[in-house]
Amino acid sequence: GYKDGIEDEELYMRYVQLGTYSPIFRFSAKYGRYYKREPWKWGIRTQNVVRTYCQERHRLIPYLYSEAYKYHKIGLPLCQPLYYQFPPIYDEIDFRNEYNFGSELLIAPITKPKDLVMNRAVEKVYLPEGTWYDFRTGKKFIGNQRYTLFFKDEDYPVFAKSGSIICMADLEENLNVTNPPKSMEIHVFPGKSNAYNLYEDDGFTNLHKDGYYLLTRVDYNYLTNNYTLIIRPIEGKSGIIPDVRDYRIKFRNTREANEVIVYLDNQQVEYTAYVDENDFIVEVPNVSTTKQLTINCKGKDIEIDAVRIINDDIDSIISDIPIKTVIKEEIGEIIFSNISMTDKRIKIKKLQRYGLASVYVKMILRLLDYVSQI
Repeated sequence: GYKDGIEDEELYMRYVQLGTYSPIFRFSAKYGRYYKREPWKWGIRTQNVVRTYCQERHRLIPYLYSEAYKYHKIGLPLCQPLYYQFPPIYDEIDFRNEYNFGSELLIAPITKPKDLVMNRAVEKVYLPEGTWYDFRTGKKFIGNQRYTLFFKDEDYPVFAKSGSIICMADLEENLNVTNPPKSMEIHVFPGKSNAYNLYEDDGFTNLHKDGYYLLTRVDYNYLTNNYTLIIRPIEGKSGIIPDVRDYRIKFRNTREANEVIVYLDNQQVEYTAYVDENDFIVEVPNVSTTKQLTINCKGKDIEIDAVRIINDDIDSIISDIPIKTVIKEEIGEIIFSNISMTDKRIKIKKLQRYGLASVYVKMILRLLDYVSQI
């Protein structure tokens, strides 16, 4: 909080994470010597989490600026509650805080303290019709469903819809500056064709009124075995943004393409392509910002079907419990077995005979309750 209350490490981290995906990102408090807003006044783990989200906010500047331009031109706010699109959600207390953050992202804020025994924040999330991806992990979710999700301190509920295009600055080349970046990373999620308009100007003068800005269109044309990304200027004058730019295109949840062809206007150019976990990345250096860049990729079954499975979350939670490994094995066998939920609960309770503390028995039973609600 801004004033009074108690300085709380978890609340501070969630405050920073919410600010990262808000119109205004500001560390502040009313005057007082014991308000800790500086990240380095907390423990190293909290400092690292806060650093990650501060950097994420800085990388999001191209996306934020483009969404602010959209608000300026057509009055479409950066943040829109989900109940604007789905009015019944307003009456569902678990989901009424969710909001669209620009046209490409959906945020489900964490507003309750974590389960201390589980060491996770437990959030119920509604995802609208369509296909959605966890922006951090790339896990896939089927829309028009309600989910119970578990988040560590370093995680936050940020989702990108199928076909989303998110333009971000490359942090290494754009540290502590808000100018149009010399290098850019563009995240592209599979499953649907889409287009995004990236707006850039010098950020502080009125030269944009004389046409000194650049509106760049990013087109993603998706087919199951063939997808193309086209980046081209469509409006404005050069001279404000860098003449050349390095692009890193992250095709999320995408297998390595069998064939990649890159053109700058009509001339084929060099590129670097590689796989980073579940993402296929194409890097193209020294691209003229006044020319059209075309990246065509072909391959069989290119999308990685990383559908989110609650078993993965449960497994992670069990793995982190500070108990004997042999008991963890017993818990896993019970939870992931095909026996009835009633029998599972009975078997979990019997583990107290083998030294499983009652606090963990209760926690596992709560996990079973979450599973039974799905």
